[in-house]
Amino acid sequence: MPTATDLVTDLPADFEVFGQAVATSMADLLGGTSGQILAKNSNTDMDFVWITNDVGDITAVTAGTGITGGGTSGAVTITNDMATTITAAGDIVVGTGSGTYDNLPIGTTNQVLTADTTVSPYKVKWAAASSGGMTLLSTTTLSGASTTISSISGAYQHLYVIVYGVTNATADGQTVIRTNGLTSAYYGTNIRNTTVGTTSGGGITFEQGTRTSTTNINAVTFWDYADTFVSDRHLVSGIGYTPANTNFQTWGGVATASAITSLEFVNSGGNFTAGTVEIWGIK
Repeated sequence: MPTATDLVTDLPADFEVFGQAVATSMADLLGGTSGQILAKNSNTDMDFVWITNDVGDITAVTAGTGITGGGTSGAVTITNDMATTITAAGDIVVGTGSGTYDNLPIGTTNQVLTADTTVSPYKVKWAAASSGGMTLLSTTTLSGASTTISSISGAYQHLYVIVYGVTNATADGQTVIRTNGLTSAYYGTNIRNTTVGTTSGGGITFEQGTRTSTTNINAVTFWDYADTFVSDRHLVSGIGYTPANTNFQTWGGVATASAITSLEFVNSGGNFTAGTVEIWGIK
């Protein structure tokens, strides 16, 4: 750069040197192609580079229904609020209106999802199956002097109980079924060594056959087991098979005004060493 003391005759040479220096330091600013933008290439002063425009034409990200976050500059984050709508395992998302939804908590075991326009705001609900079909409620292994199955669901019309493969510890015997722990209040008919009454173990009693034989099966139906009748009776019917007594059937009842909520299985020939009980609910 010329100074105040430079001779006039030196000015052309001074400006030539000055111009070359400017062109060298600003070289990165020269050139480029259409659409490129200028960006820093390093932390060095005046070090730039031309790059392809990667900004795009998005000027803002706006959160819509069910979305939070967004922004107009820099990196933006959006979140789907489904993650907070679901609060527990088994929740399902149900529409509650135009552009709105909420979680419907899980129902109880064996319930089905049912349409019900009177339920606000979901219009659906969890409910017991309306009709038909059998559902396995429990499978239990018999052991010891007695085995009790409690908290039997009252959501069904009838109970169907299957007892099979029973063996005893010390002697031939019978399997006795007692409802709600009752040892009396049973009445009925004796057919082929099978008694419904209080004379054989205080319950609904079935012949098992030989102590060690697993070839036996009994099936008992408790009709309207969850109801309380004016006549205070739950009707009972059953069929069975043992090698010694072949096939048999029985019917009778339990004189109680209470719903049947538990069944106790007692062995008259010593402890149970094997046997299985299946309890089915009938709609």
